Amino acid sequence: MLEILEAKDLTPYAAYETPGVTLHAVESMTAGGCSGFAVFSYGTDTVTVYACDAKGDLALYDGIARTVLFKAMLRGIDRANYLCDTTQLKKLHLCDPHSNTCSSIAELMNGCAGCKEKKD
Repeated sequence: MLEILEAKDLTPYAAYETPGVTLHAVESMTAGGCSGFAVFSYGTDTVTVYACDAKGDLALYDGIARTVLFKAMLRGIDRANYLCDTTQLKKLHLCDPHSNTCSSIAELMNGCAGCKEKKD
């Protein structure tokens, strides 16, 4: 069973450390170990994503990225800034088309609710 969990050990992500910034990471865990991750930090009104990788699995990438955005929403944060490659994020419409940001996480998540209603 796949789980996306907050990483307890940030040692594998030391390359993303920045002075004055508290890093967080989520990892997708299966019986075989870690199959993907995202490294991020919370600011006052923005979550900054430094890396997101799912080893080529677009659906898993979507789940990892949305987990980060949801965790930010729980903290009252509504913007995301991506310092990582945004190719997959743009395919998934998790990033504004002409920038490396998500200007409204709430709108993005509420947009998904609209898609579900159309399917019902």
